[in-house]
Amino acid sequence: MFRIQSIVAALIVVASMTTANAQTSDTQKFTVTVPSSIAIIAPDNVNLIHDESENDQSFLPQPWIVKGNSSAGVTATFATAAAFTHTNTPSEKRDVALGLAVDSSIGGATWTVAQSSDQTDYINNDEVATVQVSSDGFGTANMNLSVTFITDGFGTFLAGDYETIVTGTITSN
Repeated sequence: MFRIQSIVAALIVVASMTTANAQTSDTQKFTVTVPSSIAIIAPDNVNLIHDESENDQSFLPQPWIVKGNSSAGVTATFATAAAFTHTNTPSEKRDVALGLAVDSSIGGATWTVAQSSDQTDYINNDEVATVQVSSDGFGTANMNLSVTFITDGFGTFLAGDYETIVTGTITSN
């Protein structure tokens, strides 16, 4: 009798285990976490040879990339640290003019140029020209940055190389 009771008890345990393990469906969640990311990307350095005219010398518009995935958007500022400065005689300078325009964009953001142009005035100790763009959401914009060497009388400045550096800075809004 004990043997029959043991077999019956074992069958009950096995039957209940089979029922507990016999699921017919289940689910699994997959989550991708996208980290916050902002970036500003400058093109390669450029140079030009002055055409020896009285005309200001403009570089081709430079294609900077500005991007950010913040829902509040980003602000990008492009600024000179100094006017065009002669590489061998730093006291010799010429003004620089900056211009900024949105070429194209993708994503959910609207891009607004808050400051589209500015110019240095090195004679009056203003060597910073600044332009700025901002977005109201996530996305990527291709910017056209225009840089111009202000001639202001050809032949009135020293021959040689004049350089300026534009720094692009991006922040989250």
